[in-house]
Amino acid sequence: MIGSVFGVEERALKLCEDRAALLAGNISNSSTPNYKARDFDFQDAMKQASSAVLKTTSAGHLNSAGSMGGQKISYRVPMQMSADENTVDDELERKNFIQNAINYQASLSFAQNTMGILSQALRGE
Repeated sequence: MIGSVFGVEERALKLCEDRAALLAGNISNSSTPNYKARDFDFQDAMKQASSAVLKTTSAGHLNSAGSMGGQKISYRVPMQMSADENTVDDELERKNFIQNAINYQASLSFAQNTMGILSQALRGE
C-alpha cells in the first residue's frame, strides 16, 4: 500500500540515494589510478520509474552486472584523459552531486506533502 501511495516520489528518493553513492565513490576515488567514473542517467531512470518496473520477488535474485537498483550504470567518458587513466572530473562530479541533492530534496518535499494530505484526510479535515 505504501508504495502505491508515494509512487514516483518513493522511487525518486531511492534513485537519488543510489546515485549519491556512485557519485561519492567517484569523488573519493579521484586520485586512484585507473579508476573509471560511473553514473546513470537520472532522467531516464525517472521515465522508467513512471512505467512498469520489474521487481525481484526473492532476496536470492541478483541484479545484472553493471546495474544498481535496476538502473544501468555506465562509465563516464572523460573530457580529457589523465596520465594515470583516471576518468574522474572533480568539478563535474561535484556538480552532479549537488544536482542529485537538489533532486533528493524536491522528491522528499513531494513525499512530505503527500503525507500531510493523507494526515488531513485521516483526521477528517
